[in-house]
Amino acid sequence: MKKFSYKDVPHGYHLCFNDQCPKHGDCIRFLAGQNVPSVVMGGPAVYPNACKGDVCPYYKKTRVIHGAWGFRNLYKDVDPKDVQVIRPKVINYLGGPVACYGYMHGDQLLTPEQQETIYGFFKELGYMKELVFEGYTMIYDFSD
Repeated sequence: MKKFSYKDVPHGYHLCFNDQCPKHGDCIRFLAGQNVPSVVMGGPAVYPNACKGDVCPYYKKTRVIHGAWGFRNLYKDVDPKDVQVIRPKVINYLGGPVACYGYMHGDQLLTPEQQETIYGFFKELGYMKELVFEGYTMIYDFSD
């Protein structure tokens, strides 16, 4: 298991401090809240009343993922006519041109689910070779 570091918590991420919540033991928000450095004095938080019984809309299961970054060479071996079909799908799936640019240049990590979805766009057109991204890292999953 990757060692948890508060420096990996995204800026503005909602933290939880409710140890009465039945799901706190495997919630990334609670884990992040338990690791806040003493120099941090405030920030976004999940209030205790968010938890109703065993349901919390802010609950996020703690998991370590094999994140991928960078795909400037993703279309290198793809027929140009197929690139015209696949590229818009990838851009749309990742949230538009600006967001896609961030993923493509490694500013944001692709989750395993995102990697698989993008691979699916290639498979739809018969490209069965596994996609290779520029880099990979094991990281705690803070995506929503």
